Amino acid sequence: MSEMLANNIVEEVAKYRKPPNKLRSQQEITAKYNQALEYYKELCFKPQETNQLKLTTYTEIKTLGWVLGKPEKDVIKDIASRSPSMPFGTF
Repeated sequence: MSEMLANNIVEEVAKYRKPPNKLRSQQEITAKYNQALEYYKELCFKPQETNQLKLTTYTEIKTLGWVLGKPEKDVIKDIASRSPSMPFGTF
């Protein structure tokens, strides 16, 4: 039993020493940023409750914008340009 546990620990430590993830390229991050913006747009037009998904996607967009070095103001503009504008009085 203790041998199995020791082997599992050794395997787990080996996984963390050689992580499978690699750094993403600028093009990959930009593509993911644009994809997240389009997904956010789709969520905004869905009639059912998608608040949690919207929040998660919004956070992802802000994070990817930060990684790309975009000013926060520009990221917010990008998000707002893809969000539906609702005229006053229509709920």
